[in-house]
Amino acid sequence: MSFDTDRIVSVSAMVVGVASLFTIVYQTQLTRQAQHASVMPYLYVQLSANDQGVGLLLSNTGIGPAMIDEVRVRYQGREIVGDPYDFYTGLHREPTQTLSVDKVLPGRLIPAGAGIQMIGFGAVDRDRMFKEMLGLFEIAEVPRSWYINAGVQNTEKAVIEINYSSVYGDGWQARSDRIVPERR
Repeated sequence: MSFDTDRIVSVSAMVVGVASLFTIVYQTQLTRQAQHASVMPYLYVQLSANDQGVGLLLSNTGIGPAMIDEVRVRYQGREIVGDPYDFYTGLHREPTQTLSVDKVLPGRLIPAGAGIQMIGFGAVDRDRMFKEMLGLFEIAEVPRSWYINAGVQNTEKAVIEINYSSVYGDGWQARSDRIVPERR
């Protein structure tokens, strides 16, 4: 009788141990997922216009910093590696006195809750540059009524693509023609 009791206790202890191992592995996986989600950067491109001027902004509204991996602009079937400032100055050789820039380069870190002005124009050129930015870049958050009111034709526009990563190396792509970034 004692032999059967010892065997039952041993098998029971083994089952409890294996179940505990699975529980710990599962809890560890859930903890890792929570850690990755707790530092999820969320980049998006927006157009801003006010009394001070017009700007093309990149904002991180996520809950973790975003490390820029790659920036390119797609325009008229071409892919231009570089940020919107490089793209714009490549198209417009004449200097604009009120042009400002905050470069978006690989390796740049955009903290959570921060934004940068990728390209901006002062109040002097505001109306002209607002119309030009609407005509040049496809921006998802811009209401269609802005295009209509500015008299901008529905032509192919440049799309800004920004590949970025979280501190854990999870990768996303933000595009100016989409509101929500996509995992890559």
